[in-house]
Amino acid sequence: MKCLWLTRKYPRPANSGELIYSDGLLRSFAGSGAEIVAIAHDNDEAPVGDGSESSAYLDEDGVAWRLGSPALGSRLGSLLTRLPADSWRLKGGGPGKALDAALANESWDAIVIDHAALGWALGPLRKRKKAAGIPGGPVLVYVSHNHEAKVRREVARNSDASFPRRLALRLDAEKYARQEEALCREADLVTAITEAEVAAYREHFPDQRYLCLTPGYEGPFHPEREITAETPRRVVMSGSFEWIAKRINLERFLAQAAAPLAATGIELQIVGKTDEDFRQATSARFPGVDFVGRVPEMTPYLLDARLGLIVEEFGGGFKLKTLEYLFHGLPLAGLIQAVEGLPLRSPEHLLLERDVPALVAAVVAAIDDLDRLNAMRKSAYDLCREAFRWEDRGRRLHEALRELR
Repeated sequence: MKCLWLTRKYPRPANSGELIYSDGLLRSFAGSGAEIVAIAHDNDEAPVGDGSESSAYLDEDGVAWRLGSPALGSRLGSLLTRLPADSWRLKGGGPGKALDAALANESWDAIVIDHAALGWALGPLRKRKKAAGIPGGPVLVYVSHNHEAKVRREVARNSDASFPRRLALRLDAEKYARQEEALCREADLVTAITEAEVAAYREHFPDQRYLCLTPGYEGPFHPEREITAETPRRVVMSGSFEWIAKRINLERFLAQAAAPLAATGIELQIVGKTDEDFRQATSARFPGVDFVGRVPEMTPYLLDARLGLIVEEFGGGFKLKTLEYLFHGLPLAGLIQAVEGLPLRSPEHLLLERDVPALVAAVVAAIDDLDRLNAMRKSAYDLCREAFRWEDRGRRLHEALRELR
């Protein structure tokens, strides 16, 4: 099977949930026997191309990359188009031209649009299909990372930015929603990251074909890790805090949790990729919180805490950091709506509450109960150990495409 795969950027280093998911699914799909050509922007942190709008790179999995420039353009130009800002930026700098050439000069069994932001590709695909004048063509797959209409509207609604900024967010959210709807209408298969998101899509597009592909995990495992009295009375929150939705969720949580946790002597540590200005501003606003920022390796921080937090009030989806917590032997504590796709129950395997004050109270009650924490981390590990293998996701996607063809 020859597949053309469109994604946002070369996903290595995979240092955000979005990149981890794209990288894992693409690699596992390649491992299932698919022949893949991938179009994307080069990675701005560690470019593998020559910096131009037309680089070629063959990776260790046999994926042939056609890469645009690492730098993305301004968002402002999107205001005069039907495209959301992300799509506007991702189309330019090489990928648009690379897609046109790939459609004109080569034949494909399948085309994968990895993330709603790549919905700009529908225009060239429609144009090519019309020019060909024949039915059929390659199987079209939309790989969703979130229910974008829901998430983007929540971001716009919850933002405390200036009025012009909020207006721009609302406009962009509606553009994203229209683009996502077009992808769901026109694709032959839509994949989603949780069953809850499959159900949300099916409500509006009941005749579409769906495939739920929760993430896999390839990181280190620490099944024998023990939480002892020497383990700091610390809770940790990891992740990438670059996207505005992540920042809003973080600030809302800190406003409710930072002071009560500090009052009981519980350390709160935040570790992950973010803008330095945001890290410094947040640290100044919540001086009792240890906002570490980006680190080369998460393991030391996860092994030096008693609970890992999942606290997004909106956004939905599967949080990849849950797997990192679980397989480092770190019990989970979070909001019910923030934890989807895990075969775990509260309070046996993790702590889940409906709001932040209740969650803080549960953390305070559990933080010194070492027997309970160790029982939680062990039962969660045992239940999830074989449930999140990337190779299974690639195989299932390959099988679904074979059936469609």
